Amino acid sequence: MTVQQLYDEFIFTKRVSGINQNSIRTYQATVGFLVRHIGPETPLEGITYETATGYVLEIYKRPISRSTMSSYVRDTRIFLRWVHTEYGLPFDPARIKVPKSPKKIVHIYSDDEIRQIFSLIRTSEPWITARNRALVALMLDSGLRQCEACGLRHGDIDRSRMVMKVTGKGAKDRMVPLGRFALSQLDAYLELCPWPASGPVFLDRRGNPLSGNAVRLFVNRLEKQLPFRLSSHRLRHNFATNYCIDHVRQTGKSDLYDLSILMGHESIETTKKYEHFAHEIIAAENSISHLDACFGALDRP
Repeated sequence: MTVQQLYDEFIFTKRVSGINQNSIRTYQATVGFLVRHIGPETPLEGITYETATGYVLEIYKRPISRSTMSSYVRDTRIFLRWVHTEYGLPFDPARIKVPKSPKKIVHIYSDDEIRQIFSLIRTSEPWITARNRALVALMLDSGLRQCEACGLRHGDIDRSRMVMKVTGKGAKDRMVPLGRFALSQLDAYLELCPWPASGPVFLDRRGNPLSGNAVRLFVNRLEKQLPFRLSSHRLRHNFATNYCIDHVRQTGKSDLYDLSILMGHESIETTKKYEHFAHEIIAAENSISHLDACFGALDRP
């Protein structure tokens, strides 16, 4: 069996598993680079620890960020682990170490910044303005991924329980919370929307299901009007971090397990970074200045 055949079968299994098209394209880019490096006609026996580490060294030479490097190596290890399980390899893919991504502090929007975001969502069409406000509200207050917001259907909204059913990665359904403000924005949009209330909730100007690319363009235009960074994923980051902050302040616990379920994470390890961000913010805000206590906060040197 050749490397190309292994790659084709791997991509096929990923498609069958139901992962979204964006993830497929990512694997095609990252694992595809490995195939080109080793050689598509190279037999299975040619995949050795030396060839795999040689590929990793080539990744390090590329003019890409450290986080992108990590993604390439991580996806490569996923592919090699699959090959090892299905056909066997002369080495354990776990020996390939994934470089750590640089730690980035999540910018948590202040109340004033959130109000600024919503105040700048304006278009010439009132129903489009209402639609965009509802989209931002659901990503920020319910933690929806961009694709999950686009895939939301009218039958997925349970107003009596204030929850929604969303379909996440791997075609897996989960329940997420629906806040009162977000519901008010959603209802304002549905009242103005000129298209029948059936099927997908969010529609474009022609009445077709709203695409992820359309949301991305809208958010990018909005970001250009703001003095801080904005993206669909940053809105989701804010939901997760604020969830931890609010629960720590109210109960003393971050409720990490429930958050991992709401986020649709496969592993709770993925969710732990939000707990860390939240505790950083709380620790900084609650810190007691020893110098202030020593000299007095208003004293001059």
